[in-house]
Amino acid sequence: MSKEAFALLCAGLVALLALLAALGISLRRRRQRDIAAPLGWADVAPTLVVPALYVATTRAGQPYERVFAHGLGFRGRTDLAIDAEGAQLLADRRQVRIPADRIRSVERATWTIDRVVEPGGMLVIAHDLDAPVDTYLRIIGDDTEALAALRALVPAPQEGATP
Repeated sequence: MSKEAFALLCAGLVALLALLAALGISLRRRRQRDIAAPLGWADVAPTLVVPALYVATTRAGQPYERVFAHGLGFRGRTDLAIDAEGAQLLADRRQVRIPADRIRSVERATWTIDRVVEPGGMLVIAHDLDAPVDTYLRIIGDDTEALAALRALVPAPQEGATP
């Protein structure tokens, strides 16, 4: 086999793999139609803004099931802005508003999908986008203040309500 034929074969294989990856992501987005588009950025004055790394959004309780719908499948730098009415993530590819009434819980996490950090090194915001999802963030620097501010947004359980 000549060098040119081998190069064409390798290029064809890479193109096939890229096509299969794109098809897989497309099919996953189709399976995630029940997940609503996140609300966009609201013009509310934040009480706290911290730089963070957006790690992933997954289906609730399924830390390996990354959500690709609505541009949520890509990691990157973001700013986490917290105000009295909710939290917001602002990055190049996504502007996500998480209203306080949709937040179920805020906890610490150690791992998700392809990211493992020191114990409690990530924050996970459990919320609803018509389907229950978990959003994982890694706060740059000390996350104590951000964790407390996010936990203050979690609605108190109603008396007589069953968990």
